[in-house]
Amino acid sequence: MSLDRVDWPHATFSTPVKRIFDTQTTLDFQSSLAIHRIKYHLHKYITLISHCPEPDPHAAASPIPMVNGLMEVLDKLAHLIDETPPLPGPRRYGNLACREWHHKLDERLPQWLQEMLPSEYHVVVPELQYYLGNSFGSSTRLDYGTGHELSFMATVIALDLLGMFPHMRGTDVFLLFNKYYTIMRRLILTYTLEPAGSHGVWGLDDHFHLVYILGSSQWQLLDTQAPLQPREVLDKSLAREYKDTNFYCQGINFINEVKMGPFEEHSPILYDIAVTVPRWSKVCKGLLKMYSVEVLKKFPVVQHFWFGTGFFPWVNIQNGTDLPVFEEKEEETIQQANAGSPGQEHTSTRFPASTSMPPPGAPPSGSNINYLLSHQNYSHRNKTSSSRDRLRK
Repeated sequence: MSLDRVDWPHATFSTPVKRIFDTQTTLDFQSSLAIHRIKYHLHKYITLISHCPEPDPHAAASPIPMVNGLMEVLDKLAHLIDETPPLPGPRRYGNLACREWHHKLDERLPQWLQEMLPSEYHVVVPELQYYLGNSFGSSTRLDYGTGHELSFMATVIALDLLGMFPHMRGTDVFLLFNKYYTIMRRLILTYTLEPAGSHGVWGLDDHFHLVYILGSSQWQLLDTQAPLQPREVLDKSLAREYKDTNFYCQGINFINEVKMGPFEEHSPILYDIAVTVPRWSKVCKGLLKMYSVEVLKKFPVVQHFWFGTGFFPWVNIQNGTDLPVFEEKEEETIQQANAGSPGQEHTSTRFPASTSMPPPGAPPSGSNINYLLSHQNYSHRNKTSSSRDRLRK
């Protein structure tokens, strides 16, 4: 079981299916080949982009044909936004024209992927289509969050597992994710997409997390020679100046554009990172730990990550055997128990309340993350020394 390659051409591919239904299956996910492939490639892309601190934002192409191919598909998806203007009139929970955009995506994506891939690789389209199609938010809930962001990384990983990105460089990582984030911000603004499972001010960001990992990793090797130090990203003009070449500034600048009021009030976690963590290497390390706990180990997020048989199989990393799979009747029962309103974080009734997920709007589980501030200890006006120490670790 390789972390960096699928067994091509002997691997089999299938339409991904749901395997995560509750707290226990979220734990099963942690021992899967799927999550180990995700973590392996996340660290690979972080390492690559750390050697690309100042990419060319105007570079239109890569020497790797498949990087250009995926970017062309993303351009086509951006063109669908032009074809699908938002419906007129104010709407609180997302513009319904977004569902028409998703309908067009579902309709055209299989053909676009077949045109992108050599004919012998068309067998992977059912799996690849799921991950790329799920990268742009939910057409049902009209929201977007870190689970969708994870799905795009899974798309890049899938092509990487096929060996489609030989001699990949940090500039290639930047080109792909920059194109994706550009489209995603357009979708959020055009269709007023809601945050998916947001913790409110207790979350890192309403929509993104990976963008800050990539951005901090860009400057982590430069240390004191970085163009900006963490504290300086709070300067709106500086964040705007470097947004085209650094993902961290890109994320901060987007927040500045869509939110009003003092930054420390609407984005307290990012604010505390800026004022208390002195080096980009520590910022990156802390955000990686946070990503593991608040994204990869959170049922409300990973329940939407489905599993095929090729790229991200539901098998044990240790021995290659299948992880536990619910019977069909049990699946239906759990799905009914998890049914709720759009955007609500769901939990299974099979486990005691003490192991269930926090309600919407609750702070992240700070007791499990040594660098996050707990709800009880956090105060903008009176930061204690203990909370500062936890953030620095």
